[in-house]
This record gives sequence, C-alpha cells and structure tokens, in this order.
Amino acid sequence: MSNAEIGVVLVPVDGSEGSRKAVRVAETVASALGVPLEFLYAFPRNAIEMFGPPGEAATENQIKYLSEDAFAELREDSSRRVFEYARGALGGGDVSVKEVLLAGEPADAVIEHAEAAKAPLIVVGSRGMSRFRGLLLGSVSQRLVHHASCPVTVVR
Repeated sequence: MSNAEIGVVLVPVDGSEGSRKAVRVAETVASALGVPLEFLYAFPRNAIEMFGPPGEAATENQIKYLSEDAFAELREDSSRRVFEYARGALGGGDVSVKEVLLAGEPADAVIEHAEAAKAPLIVVGSRGMSRFRGLLLGSVSQRLVHHASCPVTVVR
C-alpha cells in the first residue's frame, strides 16, 4: 500500500477492547502512510431505533429517551466516552485524528461514510465471534468486509 492509494484511515470505535486494538493498528498504519485517522462512532438516530417502539411494558429508559433533548444528551455523553476511550489507545504518534459521530446502524453508517471519503482504509476490531456465530448474528466487521467498497482490515 502506498500513500497514493490510501487517503484516510477510518476506525469504527465503540468503547470495546477490540476497537482499542484497532485504534493502535490504525495509528501505526496512518503514521506510516502519513495520512489522517478518523474515529467513527455510530449511534442510533432516535430512541425508537435504539430500543424499538415502546410497547405495553416500556421501560423507564425507553420513555425517558423519547424526548429529543434527553436522547441528544445520551448521544453526546455516549460519544464523548467512546471517543475518550479511543484516544486513550493512541500511542502519542504524530497523526491527525478527527472524531466523527455517525447516525444509524454501525456497519451501514460506516460504509456510507467511507463511500464519501477520499481513498479510505477501514481498520475495525473483531469481537472474536466464531465464524458460525458471526454468520448467524452478523457482525459489524463481517458486514464491512463483505460490503465496503474500500479495503478493510480486521484486527483480532
């Protein structure tokens, strides 16, 4: 891979150890190529997308976050914590880092963002699911590998 082929390294982050490992690898790659790094965090568009429609047995949390203001506060608090955790994985290299909050289902939101980026490489952590379980449940990393139109590196 050369700098001419990759313009930005995208790292979906979610506060997991897998995403911290991906950040470390992505930082190394971005530094070696002299390209920027983008942390991507996807959060549901609204409380219904997050919890589903409130039913007869709606929880207090579901009802609480139906308010746009309460949901916006939850989104901001969650993204702040996730980005802070991801920044903590950086090794202190000289890499430009941008934090991008996406809306929607994680794999779809990352793919959409990558399609708009200039020559991206996606570096994503793996949850360590077995191949069979991953096929049944699906995973963000597997969906990215199969559906993104740019290179994807999965870090274990």
